[in-house]
Parts: sequence; structure tokens; C-alpha cells
Amino acid sequence: MRNKKDFSKEETAGVVKPRYGADTREKILAAARKVFARHPYHAASLRMIAAEGGFYQGLIRPHFPTKASLFEALCEDLASDFSEKNRKWMAEIGGLMPEEGLSLYLDRFIAYYKKNKENIGLIVQNINQEDEHNIPGYHNVTNFLSERNAIAESAAMLVFDKDSMARFQEGFTALILHFFGFAAPQARVLGFKTDSPEYLEWVKETILFIFVPVVEKALNKLIAGQITTELG
Repeated sequence: MRNKKDFSKEETAGVVKPRYGADTREKILAAARKVFARHPYHAASLRMIAAEGGFYQGLIRPHFPTKASLFEALCEDLASDFSEKNRKWMAEIGGLMPEEGLSLYLDRFIAYYKKNKENIGLIVQNINQEDEHNIPGYHNVTNFLSERNAIAESAAMLVFDKDSMARFQEGFTALILHFFGFAAPQARVLGFKTDSPEYLEWVKETILFIFVPVVEKALNKLIAGQITTELG
């Protein structure tokens, strides 16, 4: 009886070497990230992930026994990385004037997006699912979005009242997810190539056009109130 070939390895000059070496787990995550960026959790499969990565499905299970465990690992990594980056960006813009600060934040976000497009896709594919609370690990993403809002709120509470801050955050997040999560159709409507420098510059300028006047108006109102108080 012939022995079954181990497809997780390859033979070279009589030497059996692991096909992916020590970075097998990362290759699985990279393939899964692409699949989940195109398909909601319930529509994606381990078979699709194996096909995307060019490896056999059996290679996945020693690292991630189930689709749920794989998706949860992706969400944990995404939320942790994005949270760390967001805290750094918020610290950088502290003390800057509205246009300068928001412009710098968008520059940082766009640079991150260029390297991590699948992360935005994963969020968009799943955030509108009716049963998102039943998607394993997705709470990491929703918790991050809440934390991101809290960080921004604490930085801007001197300028906005609570209700205005909530509306600002909801609107800002909605546009970010739309412009970057649905970049292809939005760019086509505008006559740009998807993710082209022209499209990304248009996105930045549009967000600045909408939100900078809002922050400046609130800031001017605050300053005027402080002056009135001091004179009184």
C-alpha cells in the first residue's frame, strides 16, 4: 500500500522541507484576511481561504481548528493594531489647530489604509450583518470603534458638547467606512481609478471640507464664550 504524500511539505534533492516553514500561521492569516475582506463571515469558508493562499485546507486546522477561531484571531489582531495606531495618531494631533490636526490624522489613516486595505474590507463586510453579535471575535472590532470614539471624545470635549461630539463621530466614521470600504464604486462614480492618489486626495479634501468648519465653529464659539466670561 502506497504511503500518502504529505502535501504540507516538499522534497528537494532528497531533503524534506516544510513548505511554509515557521511562518505558516501568518500565511494562513494573510489569506484569510483577503477572503474575509471580500465575503461576510458566514459566506466565507476554510476551502476558500486555502484556495486563496495556494495551500491545502488540512494545513489550516493545526493552527486554527475552526473558521470561528481563525476569524477571531483576525479580529483580535486588527483591533489591537488599529487601536495602537489610533492612540499614536491622536497623540500627534494634540494641540494642533482643527485643519492641521485633522489633515495629519487623515494622512496617517490613508497611509495605514494603503498597507491594510483588507482590514477595512473585513469591517465593512461584517458591520452590517444582522447577527454581528454572533460573529466570533467581532466584538473586538466594535469595541475598538467604541474606544476610538471615546479617545476622540476626551480630546474634544472642551470644544463640543456631548450630543454634538456624538454626531461628529458618527458622521466621521460613516464617511471613513464609505470612502475607504467602498472605494471601488465611489471612485468609478467620480471618474478616478480605485485607490489612486487622485481619489485618496479627493477623499481627504472632502472630509476636511465637511468637518473642519464644524470644529472651527465650535472652537470659535468656545473662545468667544471664554472672552465674554473674562470681560464680565
